[in-house]
Amino acid sequence: MSLYATATTRQALADAWEELRADARADGTVSVGVTRFAADADDRLTELAEQLAARTWAPGPLTPVEIPKDDGGVRTLAIPPVADRVVEKALAAVLTPVIDPHLHPACYAYRPGLGVTDAVQHVARLRDDGLGWAVRADIDDCFPTIDTRRVRRLLAELIDDADLLTVVDRLLARTVAGRPATARGLPQGAPLSPALANLALTHLDEAASTAGFPAVRYGDDICLLAATRDDADQGRAIIDTAATELGMRLGDDTQIMSFTDGFCFLGEDFGTRYPPVIDTHRVLQPATRTVYVARPGAAVRIEAGRLLVETPDDTELLNVPTGHVESLALFGPVGLSAGARTWALTNDVEVIPGSRRGHYLGQLHTRSTRRVTRLRRQLAAADTPDRALPIARTLVAGKIRKQVVLIQRLTRREPHEQTADSIATMRRMQTMLDAAGSRDEILGLEGAAARAYFTALGHLLPAELAFTGRNRRPPLDVINAALSYGYTLLVGEAVAALAAAGLDPAIGLLHTDDDNRPSLALDLIEEFRPLIVDQVVATAARKRTLTTGHGRTDPDRPGVLLTEKGREALIDAYEHRMLHVTRGALPGFAGSLRRHLHRQAQRLAAHLDHGADWTPLSWR
Repeated sequence: MSLYATATTRQALADAWEELRADARADGTVSVGVTRFAADADDRLTELAEQLAARTWAPGPLTPVEIPKDDGGVRTLAIPPVADRVVEKALAAVLTPVIDPHLHPACYAYRPGLGVTDAVQHVARLRDDGLGWAVRADIDDCFPTIDTRRVRRLLAELIDDADLLTVVDRLLARTVAGRPATARGLPQGAPLSPALANLALTHLDEAASTAGFPAVRYGDDICLLAATRDDADQGRAIIDTAATELGMRLGDDTQIMSFTDGFCFLGEDFGTRYPPVIDTHRVLQPATRTVYVARPGAAVRIEAGRLLVETPDDTELLNVPTGHVESLALFGPVGLSAGARTWALTNDVEVIPGSRRGHYLGQLHTRSTRRVTRLRRQLAAADTPDRALPIARTLVAGKIRKQVVLIQRLTRREPHEQTADSIATMRRMQTMLDAAGSRDEILGLEGAAARAYFTALGHLLPAELAFTGRNRRPPLDVINAALSYGYTLLVGEAVAALAAAGLDPAIGLLHTDDDNRPSLALDLIEEFRPLIVDQVVATAARKRTLTTGHGRTDPDRPGVLLTEKGREALIDAYEHRMLHVTRGALPGFAGSLRRHLHRQAQRLAAHLDHGADWTPLSWR
């Protein structure tokens, strides 16, 4: 079903109306227009659906409404009729998931699951990373000066739906109180305008990032961070030029401030220590947890309803109620008693064994939930290029997009030319995916993007870690050892998620199953690698909680192993990230990133079952 058809069903319009009415009630003032529409809503919605189905619907003129501002002035909103707002909300419901993944990570406003607190925390983290200066700016008359022709062109690059674009054209051509429509200006009171404004302002976000300046933008409020006053001057010039290229201008009150002197952004007063970074922001502690055991010679057993982990000399390392354990991850020579094995299988507790180096070895599955019919469809899809290749392209596109986001989030002024070149290469590989006609071609593009990505990542990590690219089996440095270890944790969880969804983790759509590996699990984790493991490792390296001291060599084996302290630091950070709770990464779904992994496995099963859409997560 096309986006237009999805957005214009009677049910979609009814959902949009209920959301609009709920918003009006939440504001405390229900307008006359909303009250009138509610009086015969069923008939009005039916009429709207019929007009949209016949392609005869046309929006009405906008009504100017003046709203007092705090500084004594007024802001003029252009408000559509209620019926038009219902249509716009229905369109926004299908367009937001398409637009959102293409927005820059600097953008926080008007995005599902993100808000002021997230933006404030991002600024605080950048401050704590040593960026002591800020350019505080806004865009003068933002919505009225947006070039609607540019918006229309950008939207057409993302969607191929002539009917929907026709309706957008009609919305962009609306008049205000009878005045002729112009090529500039989005109505600030229209439900679709915020998403379209974000799309237009991505140029400004990209300009700052490409020049090596991390920024946070909330609507038209901008906070660009820099290490020195001179850098801040350059950053201001960059966004000023970008605004001019959009036909816009920065406000007259644009200032360069320091955290030492303090400044206000989004209603928060920033100083050298306030507001603090809150490590528990968006992290929800679950009732059950994964237990990781990597002490050589340790043994896991069950006694009196409790899980015990003990060393060979009977020193107790862990003693927790079995009801608090969700899964077990065992690395190296770790014993599992017969009683613990029976308990795990009986209580659907996954057991994931790994090598001392952190390589995935397999899985002790609980009772299988696989269905024969689903397995047959999975095999058929894997053996049919017309079915496997589209999802394979989507998997790799989602991974590359998140690799770009991570580099953008980590970007700094010093290596910005190298990282900008790498991002350009990654995006070029992504655009070539549509023409890739085989798994080998798709994997070739993925590999080229990965080389550019890890090159950029190496420029953004401390020089003493000497990370110059990805290597494995064996990893030759601490970063590669940590990445391999983290990927093993992720693969184990993906295997469990796929098995729970009734899929065989060994039968891949992108990765082949000819080398005895969990190919579908490797497919599933592609987009989660940069989102979870790479971010965890990069952040730990930059915070110096992962250092060269966390690596060791074994005289009998080549390569680098993580020390016990290194494994502990990585596992703690990995768990913290997996417990991050978010909304908006997938339409209509909220939960931890661990739950998102399981949700993606379920969506993949639905895709194989009956062709349901499968899309990557939007970074949150």
